[in-house]
Amino acid sequence: MKSLLKSPLFYGTIYLILYFIGYIILSCYNYTYFGVIKPISIIIVLITIILEIVSIYKTREEKKNNFFTSYLFIEIVTVIIFLLVLGYFLDCKETKITLYNKKMVEVRSRLLVTDTVSYYDYVNPFIRGNIIKKKMYYDKKVSKESYLSTVFFDDAGNLIKQTYSQNIEEEIEKIDVKSGSYNTTTIESFLNRYLYENRFNKTDIIRVRVTDSVLAGKDIIIIEKSTDNGVSFNNILENDDKYLVVNRDTNVTFVTEDIGFIFDLGLLGRDDRYKKFLVTTDGGKTFSNVSITISGYGNLDYYYINNTPYLKDDKVVLDVSVPVENNLKDIELVSNDKGLTFSN
Repeated sequence: MKSLLKSPLFYGTIYLILYFIGYIILSCYNYTYFGVIKPISIIIVLITIILEIVSIYKTREEKKNNFFTSYLFIEIVTVIIFLLVLGYFLDCKETKITLYNKKMVEVRSRLLVTDTVSYYDYVNPFIRGNIIKKKMYYDKKVSKESYLSTVFFDDAGNLIKQTYSQNIEEEIEKIDVKSGSYNTTTIESFLNRYLYENRFNKTDIIRVRVTDSVLAGKDIIIIEKSTDNGVSFNNILENDDKYLVVNRDTNVTFVTEDIGFIFDLGLLGRDDRYKKFLVTTDGGKTFSNVSITISGYGNLDYYYINNTPYLKDDKVVLDVSVPVENNLKDIELVSNDKGLTFSN
């Protein structure tokens, strides 16, 4: 027992146990270590291992001690080399920053050639939150060309929305979202005004954004495009108003960079008089009404559009349902003119 109490490795082991107990307790409250805690802990453990090696050398009496010491030394060197190699490929740096007028922790990590930047709540110099609030795939500060996307999360860690805008913070500031609190009253309300967003290649991105709301549950939307991988977006609508008016809960999709559809379900989706089905064949610059022809079922009083069009075997396809006696029959309609007309 006395020899155990004299062992530096014994105290290093006790420290590791206390470290992991603290880690588990913090995790239960959605916190984790921050700042100097991790590097100091690594240094303490390494010092106790080195002191243990020195102690063994000083007290060796038999050849087996020499063998054990050599074996232990080789193991320690192997671990250190492994950590150095791992550190080369996985570089993680934590820094306190101010984001949206709130103190947060920025965690920059690199795995092989992938750069990511994650953001967490800041608590104090030793503790931070462990619920992610924002994550950027490929750090735009390192390479604007390699940037992929930014994902936002709410206070519970649930996904709010993903965006391809590299200047999302600047966009938020332009509409004066600077209340100082990072929660669902600021970021989520802004991001939820994105009806649609899609990347078509390394540089071209199209998104549909709500700019304002009007009476009777209608929204004003614009079609924006970026040709510089999300650094800037410009409204590309060429109609007189430079915007479109649709009912809320409108579905938008682009099957290619040129062909896109807007399916307005109408006021509460209940009245056919309010439905609007539009197509663009020039990437969102102009829109026209979609024409649908269903033959072989007489004069249909109504039919249901089951979803927005999609690509199938390089053809634009639309699924509808028509009434047959007391049932509905699913029919696949195909367009041969980029979605301007559909027929069976």
